[in-house]
Amino acid sequence: MKKEEYMASDGLEREVRLRYRPLCLQVSLLGEEDADYGPQEPGERFLQAVWNERHLREPMRTVSGKTLSVLSPGTWNVSGGPDFTHAKLMVEGKVVSGDVEIHRVASDWIRHGHPSDPAYRDVVLHGVWQNDRDVEVLGAETLVMSNYLKPSWQRLLWDTEDARYAYAQKVPFGECARRWAALENDVIQRTLAVAGLSRMESRGDALTQAVRERGADQALYEAVFDGLGYKSNRTAFRMLAEQLPLVELLALKDEADREAMLFGMAGLLADPTREPVLPEWVTLLKDLWNRWWSHGAPRLELPWSRSHARPYNSPCRRLAAGLAWLRHTQYAPARWLHACSQTATTPKALLDLLLEPMKGQDQWRGCVDFCHRIRPPADLLGLPRRIDIVGNVILPYLHRRPTMEPASSPTAAAVARDAFLLLPRSQENRLLKEAVQRFFMPPSRCREVVDNLSRQQGLLDIYRRFCLTLDMQCDRCPMAAASDARHEPR
Repeated sequence: MKKEEYMASDGLEREVRLRYRPLCLQVSLLGEEDADYGPQEPGERFLQAVWNERHLREPMRTVSGKTLSVLSPGTWNVSGGPDFTHAKLMVEGKVVSGDVEIHRVASDWIRHGHPSDPAYRDVVLHGVWQNDRDVEVLGAETLVMSNYLKPSWQRLLWDTEDARYAYAQKVPFGECARRWAALENDVIQRTLAVAGLSRMESRGDALTQAVRERGADQALYEAVFDGLGYKSNRTAFRMLAEQLPLVELLALKDEADREAMLFGMAGLLADPTREPVLPEWVTLLKDLWNRWWSHGAPRLELPWSRSHARPYNSPCRRLAAGLAWLRHTQYAPARWLHACSQTATTPKALLDLLLEPMKGQDQWRGCVDFCHRIRPPADLLGLPRRIDIVGNVILPYLHRRPTMEPASSPTAAAVARDAFLLLPRSQENRLLKEAVQRFFMPPSRCREVVDNLSRQQGLLDIYRRFCLTLDMQCDRCPMAAASDARHEPR
């Protein structure tokens, strides 16, 4: 697609309203034999595939001697936590529902730290290849899978070599994928751009409502902190922003007090009496404790999760990044964004301003928290996360600003919209990987087609609004019918 044609976003906006959103409304109204022995050294993915595709002979018996049959293997979880969720089993004639965790050897349950991880408290079955030692899993039975393997296991060895196997089995190709396979890349890209703009407008609508309820600065503060939490700590960051409002932060006398209040109320200040603190933090940490206690502020009970987060994404580093952003905006993000939109009159200039790395908080570059170092040192917020926050919060806000402030320039809103269409692609998440598997034959074609954030967002929006809402039932889906080449936007 030619650049000038692609940037004709007025036309894309018309398509959003005339084609894509009516389809979304329709959905909202609809509601929602080769060998007799197994491999000697199977990997976990192989064992997960065995469980998922039910290659186990029944009836089976658990290590404790109870009869077991599988009513439903559950949903293959390709994110953090147990391998399968919402499984349904028959144990000694009783129906049992819960999660299933798969390991090569039983002792991996302890080695992987599951006994102390609350994500695994609903596990009802521990499937293992080898019972190397007696391991107690509270509320769960243990099954030695190697005793019940069907002869059809060999086919799985080939399938599970592909890293996308879990997604392929969980999310089969849809009707759109068959039709998209015959279309040129630019036709699909235009469709995804339309859906991406719709997603941006929806986010802008949500921000507009938040602005009306809590004011522009507080709404942006909460939304940006939500984005800092990514998937594991989104709730904790939003709760912190809600319970320590921006007006209260501004009322404090200096920057050190604000830092102390954020880290103290978040419960992220290390206790030097219980754990060794890095030398460079000793003096500052003592000062932060004293300042926090002097205000008599409570420690909030926030649901921080560290079990599946990379050290570079630790809550302390992300909170330091949020503080750096607040300082950069002088604790007035709405006014700062207004100045940005006045200064940057082209989409590229606006992106250059918004994607600039935050300065300050340099002492955090080499630390996970107050007690642990990180190698090599890195920016507190990488480019992919900055792209996500700009695309999901900042640009939707700027695009919708004229509806909140009638005196705002419509031209600035158009620049924000076109900047969204120019944002580079960001990191993939679980849902995006599922969507790729659903819509592209072969999935590797996605690298050519979904080459920027607006198209990523569009693919996510289609998958969420249509595939997930309709439980993958293509025969009920208006999007599947609209994806026919004859009905593509011209």
